[in-house]
Amino acid sequence: MRLPVPTPAKQESLDGFLRRLAEAEFWPDVSDYLSGFGLRYGRRLIEEAGEVEERLGLEKGTLAKISPSVAPSEPSRNWRFERYHSAPVCPACVAAGAPHHQSWRHDFVTCCVEHGLRLVDQCPMCQGTLLPGRGGYDSCHCGCPLDRLERTEVDDVEIAISALIAGKMHPARSRLAPAMAFRTPSDIGEFIFFLASGGVETVTGKQGKTPLPRSLEETRGFLLEASRLICDWPYAFRDEVVRRLRKGDTRASSAPAQLGRWYQRLMSFEGDAYADFREALSDVVRQEFDGMYVGGIQIASDERDWISAAEAARQLHIRSDRLVGAVGRGQVPGRQKTSGFGHRHTMLHKTILEEIRANRSRFVEKAKVREFLGISRKQYDILEEAGGFAACLPESVPPLVDGSHDLDALRRFVQSIAKRAVEPEGDTVALSDLNLRFTTDRTGLIEVIRNIISHDLRPATGTTDGLFSTFRFARAAIDAILTDVRRGPGLTVQQVAELTGWKGQCISQWCQQGLLKHRYFDHAGGVGRVIAHEDLMDFQAKFVPVASLARQINTSPRFLIARLQDAGVQTAGAFQDGAAWRGHLVPTGVLAEHLITVTKNRSN
Repeated sequence: MRLPVPTPAKQESLDGFLRRLAEAEFWPDVSDYLSGFGLRYGRRLIEEAGEVEERLGLEKGTLAKISPSVAPSEPSRNWRFERYHSAPVCPACVAAGAPHHQSWRHDFVTCCVEHGLRLVDQCPMCQGTLLPGRGGYDSCHCGCPLDRLERTEVDDVEIAISALIAGKMHPARSRLAPAMAFRTPSDIGEFIFFLASGGVETVTGKQGKTPLPRSLEETRGFLLEASRLICDWPYAFRDEVVRRLRKGDTRASSAPAQLGRWYQRLMSFEGDAYADFREALSDVVRQEFDGMYVGGIQIASDERDWISAAEAARQLHIRSDRLVGAVGRGQVPGRQKTSGFGHRHTMLHKTILEEIRANRSRFVEKAKVREFLGISRKQYDILEEAGGFAACLPESVPPLVDGSHDLDALRRFVQSIAKRAVEPEGDTVALSDLNLRFTTDRTGLIEVIRNIISHDLRPATGTTDGLFSTFRFARAAIDAILTDVRRGPGLTVQQVAELTGWKGQCISQWCQQGLLKHRYFDHAGGVGRVIAHEDLMDFQAKFVPVASLARQINTSPRFLIARLQDAGVQTAGAFQDGAAWRGHLVPTGVLAEHLITVTKNRSN
């Protein structure tokens, strides 16, 4: 009889729970226990948690809620920072029989917050690294008891960082920036990595290539810079901003440009938990930076915030008289004063300069639009004729811009189409291929583009990550639109057949005989017929197919035709098909006259 299956404890790690599960089944090593079910601890086990639960006899959802993921609510379960190369433990927790805590699995956690002890990831007996998915709950795979591992106390800084990631309250968190003392943002791992990697010199010298630490020893060294910036608050962080300002490009016209990518990355962390860092950055820039523009920081206006029109025009790559004229006409805020023999001095505030610069980047000419979308000149013309730029061409544009297309609006236009992507059915066609080589029907091509703009024709999923020209659309839907445009409104013979249940051969013959009005259109190298809805209704008012009448009275068409002929009612529309005659129609007018005659004869 199987023993009761354990359930995960609060904040227990997946690796720890599987070890406890193996121990409950009397397996000293979790890897042997899992291999008995054809399993192995790792990425596949996590991604196929549902199947693993079935094999292990666990309730549905048991493993999913304790598994690491891409965007978890608990920062300690972030898949990006899941330890792959070691499985450290707290000797005191193991000795007390407590579950393995999820925070131990995070790359940046180095100690047990509850006991203030450094985690251990090396076995003193086999000298090997404790690995995830290998060994027992309280022993190394070599059999060494984990409760006998060396116990080393850590300082408040180490506890503060580990408690922050684990989301646990601890007095040591008073060392943190005030906004983080009681908050643990979901992206705290990314923030600590950003601070730590900012001081790491990579082999290639490229940013963003800093590897994650592989052991506890590497982690402690990796976190030295981040720990200093977070815990020696606010002095270390302020000193870092000053250092980066002085190290940056002093020729840059703005503080963000001088701080470079580090500034952009820092400001990408939003939320109340990072408010202290943004405020400290603003204070340093306000006091230390003497360039033209300080980003979004409000500072008192003085002479150093103003720049001559000549210098501003040089930076904007436009003629200075153009800028002077715009200030003179009141289109651009500025200061003008006259000296000497009527010489006019024009000054521009640096914030206005940045605003003009931003507008010149935002409003672009056709060439930039084509480059942004990845389309040709002729495709631009077709997209314009289809109304694709209606929302991107405002009635008025800011002064001193050379283009009329709003690039921000164009981005929103492309994003609105991309987010409506659907799973493709059949072959697809890239937007770059929708040109007059694809079809010579310009009107039809414009209609296809209009359907894309109106979101009636949606792109295929997985094709909307690049340029707009790389978006792909269902070939069948495009062909249907082109066909509708080519033939115009109405129904084809096949559509009438599907709608009424009549045979397509009969419908074609009635058209040839002039009984059913229609018109022709080019189709696959030949011609096709289109029947207007009103013409179909007119035909149905005048004629009733004998086959339809026969079905209604549960008899055969041949018998009904014979009875109609006996009654003197002649059918129309019949045609010979081999030895048989098909397509018999009964004129409703003739049928009505016959009924009236029969009624009169009976009354007499």
